[in-house]
Amino acid sequence: MTRRAATLFAVLALAWPATAAEPPRPLAGKTVVVVEPSGRDSLTDRTIRLLAPGMEKALGAKIEILYRRSPVGTEAYRQVAAAKPDGLTLLVIADATRLFHEHLAGSKEKLEALTPVAKLTDGVSLALVTRAGGPLPDYQTLFTRMRDGKLRPSMSLNDAASPAGVFAAILEDDIGSRFGQRQFQVDQETADDLEAGTVDLGILPTPILLDPKRKLRGLLTSGARQHPSLPQVPTFAETTLKRKLSFTIAVGLFGPPGLPKPVVDALHHAAKEASGAPAVKAAAKTVALPVTINDATVLRAAMARTHRVIRDLLAP
Repeated sequence: MTRRAATLFAVLALAWPATAAEPPRPLAGKTVVVVEPSGRDSLTDRTIRLLAPGMEKALGAKIEILYRRSPVGTEAYRQVAAAKPDGLTLLVIADATRLFHEHLAGSKEKLEALTPVAKLTDGVSLALVTRAGGPLPDYQTLFTRMRDGKLRPSMSLNDAASPAGVFAAILEDDIGSRFGQRQFQVDQETADDLEAGTVDLGILPTPILLDPKRKLRGLLTSGARQHPSLPQVPTFAETTLKRKLSFTIAVGLFGPPGLPKPVVDALHHAAKEASGAPAVKAAAKTVALPVTINDATVLRAAMARTHRVIRDLLAP
């Protein structure tokens, strides 16, 4: 080989992109149990079921969803907090659900004690919901009838010490009257009871209003802006001009304390890979689920921001 040819070969070798190495798969051949606290068809359940097939492929592992239903995820949290830090037991939860509970109930079981893995969605607002075709067509009607003492509607939500509980309290403060009998349930039970007419109002994640199988009507949402697919449902912020009282929740994936970084990285990569599949994108768009995968750093920042929002909401 001439000197000129050797030089040209060396330049081409440097310029030619190397084949990307396969990311490590520390969970290959194993079964990963994702503990879910809010029940089937909840925001967290829909998110993890949408991502699970793609994550299985990327991880080379099987994913099983274990439902441990409790209003603010206490049982699910404890199971993951006590698990070995091997990546085989994870928690999927709306981070604000636990963070609101920590502030309101004085819980010593801190979400920060777990290992953040990935933020799975953008922020999702909560909605004040009634059944479609019921006697409450809009928030103004509810406001007037409750303010005049002509109505004390029953309410279903997941817990008093939760984002839904705070939203209910904000609404009561705005109306100047309290809701009637409360019952604390997971999202699916609330939606079922609303459709059956056994409860008047419920507070649920906004995407449930876009489920074509559900016969529900939104009266108001907790977000700062209207949902683009629900132009008929105003926000509390724009209705009352109390913009500091707006908030959303997001779905996060967490592991036990001490989860090694290579496992965290593999799980984040798997979620990212799964979210990019065209079928997943299409399905997420259909049910208005804002699946957006971010890493543990972004999840930590979102949790810190939620803490600040909670302090603002609870300020006297």
